[in-house]
Amino acid sequence: MNRIILLFITMLIATSAIASGPVHNVRDFGAIGDGRTNDHDAIQKAISSCDADGGTVVLSNGTFLTGQILLANNITLQIDSTATVLGIQSDSDADYPRGIISTRFPNRMKDDCQRRLFYGDHVRNVTITGGGTICGQGEYTPWMHVAGLGTEKDRPSLLAFVGCINITVSNLTMLRPACWTQVYIESDSITIRGLKIDTGTLTPNRDGIDIVDCHHVLIEDCNIRSEDDGICFKSGSEYGCDNVTVRRCFIDKAGVTAGNCFKLGTDGLGSFTNFEVSDLTLINAVQNSAIAIESVDGAMIDNLNFSKCNISNCGQAIFLILGDRRRTVPGRPTRIGSVSNIRFSNIEGRKFSRQYPSIITGINGHNIQNVTFENCRLILKGGVKMSGQKVPEYDGSYPEGSKYGDTNAYGFFIRHTDRVTFIDCKISSEDTDARDWVSTEDVKELIIK
Repeated sequence: MNRIILLFITMLIATSAIASGPVHNVRDFGAIGDGRTNDHDAIQKAISSCDADGGTVVLSNGTFLTGQILLANNITLQIDSTATVLGIQSDSDADYPRGIISTRFPNRMKDDCQRRLFYGDHVRNVTITGGGTICGQGEYTPWMHVAGLGTEKDRPSLLAFVGCINITVSNLTMLRPACWTQVYIESDSITIRGLKIDTGTLTPNRDGIDIVDCHHVLIEDCNIRSEDDGICFKSGSEYGCDNVTVRRCFIDKAGVTAGNCFKLGTDGLGSFTNFEVSDLTLINAVQNSAIAIESVDGAMIDNLNFSKCNISNCGQAIFLILGDRRRTVPGRPTRIGSVSNIRFSNIEGRKFSRQYPSIITGINGHNIQNVTFENCRLILKGGVKMSGQKVPEYDGSYPEGSKYGDTNAYGFFIRHTDRVTFIDCKISSEDTDARDWVSTEDVKELIIK
């Protein structure tokens, strides 16, 4: 309870730390707002006019075309409901400068996030709100030719905050980013509230929300339709993610085979600790997982609580893995992480699109510890006509629960785990299945109450 009260106080401070001072309309600095004229210089001048005392910059009654905008301390960017900001379709460094971000710790994510539309670089007390729309116009041809992973550095996100404190992004519509919609890196006291996000179904790596090594994070009341991961927490440094609340969000994976609805990882070098996740609707991750929790780069995962989540039309309900890809950053030896004290309560799932069970798998000699399911109701797809399938160990490749196939259980496959507890759970299948609902290998204690 003390941790929850502390989080509430922290978020109250963050959300109240909005800008005061003068109000600047971008039209007073020369913005046209016709959707064709590049209004970058006018918007940037309006922001720069908010000196150290801060202020509010207003965009209203128009469509404002721009490239990268640098944010300043102590400002509110008010994108009115009558305004749309369009990211200019350009691959020029003049419009979207490439730049390696500066982080407090060696961070594996530094190379990925080099371009962005709105950029907060070590700023404090910034609010972006107003009911308006930010559209990245991500269907631009140079951003559509994605041969594979690793092109994130070349495509701009809508928002990026690095090394920031007290950031609030609320009451906006975000459309068609070229890459991740928004990313927050090594930042503290982040509030994300009331966003409507639709990435479209363009090409890979267009996540809804990415949180990388941040503390004191609140995400609530967001509606997300994403081509890739809906909400994704990553750790590229020892700072990790800590003290996180996610609640009342609707995540639609849009039927695209890539990605998961809610994910911790794949990048996980530091930690994911003290998460409270509740009241999520998770749909249409047709190939992969509604909830994925991954420590394959040495992350220490502890004290995660998921409650009151509703899952539909996903390939798999839950994928929980401890693995070893032997990835690291300068100055830190490779290591095997840990996963402990994970709780799922009041989880409902139905109409699954694949015959996969949920998977909990550690490493021989490095077991997952203490996973609990209480009052969970899952109606799996079922229909497999044979049992006894051999389930491969994790091979060090990109981890997805779908790579394990049907396995030898229709509900849960559990391996290399100390204790798993099921309390008042009902696990069944739509179609008759030859497999048992649960299968275990190297599990010290399976408790079913």
